[in-house]
Amino acid sequence: MIILVFSAVYTANAQKELNKYETKWVLEAKSQLEAALSDIDMTDSERLRIVQRSAVTLKEYGQPSIWPKGDIPIQQFMDEQFNQCKDEIATMSALSLNLEHKTLDQKMKLINTIQIEVVENQIQMLIPGSTPVQLSSDAVSTVFNVDIMGVSGGKRQDAKDLTSRFKELAKTNKLIEQINILVDGHRVSLRQINEDKDLLRKKVLLWKRAYVNAYSGAFTMKGYEGAILAQDKPSSQSNPIVGTWLYKEDKSIVAGYIFNSDYTATQIIYDEKYTGWTWETKGNTLYLIGGNGKRNSWEYRIDNGRLYLTVEYNGEKVEGLPMVKQ
Repeated sequence: MIILVFSAVYTANAQKELNKYETKWVLEAKSQLEAALSDIDMTDSERLRIVQRSAVTLKEYGQPSIWPKGDIPIQQFMDEQFNQCKDEIATMSALSLNLEHKTLDQKMKLINTIQIEVVENQIQMLIPGSTPVQLSSDAVSTVFNVDIMGVSGGKRQDAKDLTSRFKELAKTNKLIEQINILVDGHRVSLRQINEDKDLLRKKVLLWKRAYVNAYSGAFTMKGYEGAILAQDKPSSQSNPIVGTWLYKEDKSIVAGYIFNSDYTATQIIYDEKYTGWTWETKGNTLYLIGGNGKRNSWEYRIDNGRLYLTVEYNGEKVEGLPMVKQ
């Protein structure tokens, strides 16, 4: 999960401190630019409009240019998708090969050693001797005919259903065939991601040029050169969600989050940490913002030192596993 990190250097002899409204407009410009460079679903016309408008706002209020160095978050996200897809092809191909020459009894023993967990819309698979595999629930549902619902914190029954489906297919000698279908689908996806990466690279050059031209063509208002932001952002220290929340099984961390006071967050899945998140709360809703710019949201409640995240699925509210504050 990736988030755009902005850095800014202000002159030591700043002439002006922006008032709270001007600070709000500058922060909005930065946030909107971040979204434009992170949200893979945003239209190109909207992205271009935001890129240019943000550049003008920053220049007018004496703020430095903040176009990121290197790849923008969307590119980083697509690189992650590409690498993940390659890893999944390698791992599932190896599993297919491993199963090919085993007896039914050996296949069953191997399947029983595979740890499967459903987390939101992803299937987490830990195959002995292989790197962890993360598959989309859509792909798994299509190939293995298992209806994966998935909720925050994981859904054990779906994991059991998938394991049972593996065993059924192994008995009829169709498991290898289904795994290979999944691999073939991933190869098609890999080619498509690669084509999308090439197209995106060309678009990024156009967006950057538009940003640079808009910033260069705008004028800083008189007296606003090197202006600093008003230091009135409320502290998150009083927010009860700040801290480390974990759900453990047999002393192993299955799922959890670390919510820092600087509004950054870390996700933990099977003891693996994933950084690059930011968080905020509004009322009883928790928002987690990732590298693709999308805002994941849950209703949350804290009860007796435990954090519960609730999502709505098919009109029904489903509560995830309790995470204990450490």
